[in-house]
Amino acid sequence: MESGIRGRIVVASLVTLALGLAILIAAANLLLADQLDRDASNVLRDRVAAQLATVAVHGRGVVVHEGPRDDVLDQRAWVFVNGRPLERAPGPPAVQRAAAALAGAGHRASRDVPGDVRLYAAPIVDGGGRIRGGVVAGVSLVPYEDTEHIGLLATIVLSAFVLLAGAIVAWRSVGAALRPVADMTARAEDWSEHDLHRRFDLGPAHDELTGLAATLDGLLARIEGTLRHEKRFSAEVAHELRTPLAGMRAEAELGLRGGPEERRAALERIVAMSDRLDGVIESLLTIGRQEIDPGIASADATAVARAAVEACEPTAEADGVRVRLVSAPGVRVAAPGDVVARALNPLLDNAVRHARTRVGVTVVPSHTDVLVRVEDDGDGIDAADLDAVFDPGHRAAGSNGGGAGLGLPLARRLARSCDGDVEPAPGPGGRMTLRLPSA
Repeated sequence: MESGIRGRIVVASLVTLALGLAILIAAANLLLADQLDRDASNVLRDRVAAQLATVAVHGRGVVVHEGPRDDVLDQRAWVFVNGRPLERAPGPPAVQRAAAALAGAGHRASRDVPGDVRLYAAPIVDGGGRIRGGVVAGVSLVPYEDTEHIGLLATIVLSAFVLLAGAIVAWRSVGAALRPVADMTARAEDWSEHDLHRRFDLGPAHDELTGLAATLDGLLARIEGTLRHEKRFSAEVAHELRTPLAGMRAEAELGLRGGPEERRAALERIVAMSDRLDGVIESLLTIGRQEIDPGIASADATAVARAAVEACEPTAEADGVRVRLVSAPGVRVAAPGDVVARALNPLLDNAVRHARTRVGVTVVPSHTDVLVRVEDDGDGIDAADLDAVFDPGHRAAGSNGGGAGLGLPLARRLARSCDGDVEPAPGPGGRMTLRLPSA
């Protein structure tokens, strides 16, 4: 994957560099061609000026004075008087005809002729301003064209070298920049097989990759917390399901060893335990739905509390416990009614098991929360056990029987899924408070 990313980045960089170099090559060679064209024209003007310096007009005649280097000048210039050549440079017929035509033009003119030759002509004028003839100079364009070709070839070779060097530098630079990604990938693969406690720990984010590492560290921390949370939840589920299942098995075994009456009583107890088990499963499903989709909902806390009290009254009366509800009307909470009920039922069951004669339920608003207080006249909770009561499998001394319902750990989990909590208070007397956000 790293090589694929590196290759794409390098290719994109080289394409961009190649386009830039192509523009530079074109611009440089255009400038070179223009400069060489100017140089050729300047050479022709100088030759024409030098040749005109050797020409003198006497009356109606034109005389060419010979200088020490006129043999060199004559190889590259023509002098025409009245259409007849006085001096003639060597050259093919096409060049000769073009030189004669330019000399007779009567003004300064330039022309490129076949054979890669450029001609430049200037008129010969006497003192009265009359044109007596013309001077033509020629220059071969082959050296200039060769210079253009050499310049083009040199810029292409230089550009190829720059592209090669750029490819090497880009490949190594991108590889060095992506090396942390490869290291992070290798570490993540190793962690997924061994542990999730380690972190990339690249320090404060100072670029994109260290920022990614910091983000992934945070993500790993949240995943680790979620897994730790789920392990605790699994332990709570296992504990809460094991108790009714063990009871059902024990009742079934007793019923098999007894007579018809004992079997009937055992089956009735098994049906009751299955109801409890069904309640546990429904509560677990409620927790799952609430944590997956914690949508905002509201419920009448007073109505939910009244329904919960009515549901536990038969059990309370059998144990000689009276349950009393006190609530202000119209108190609403920002949580689904079934979630509130399943969080409140374990508190009531726990209070009934530990109470001597009475259990009180109070629903009161408090700032931005609603407090549902469940109090009993039992021994209460020791200050040292305030946190232990939410541990799976914890049983306080002096309870009127075994555990029932969802249990305090899952009741707290349900409350926290709605941004609430279950808060115990030390004795005397048992006191549990279900705190939920107010609607």
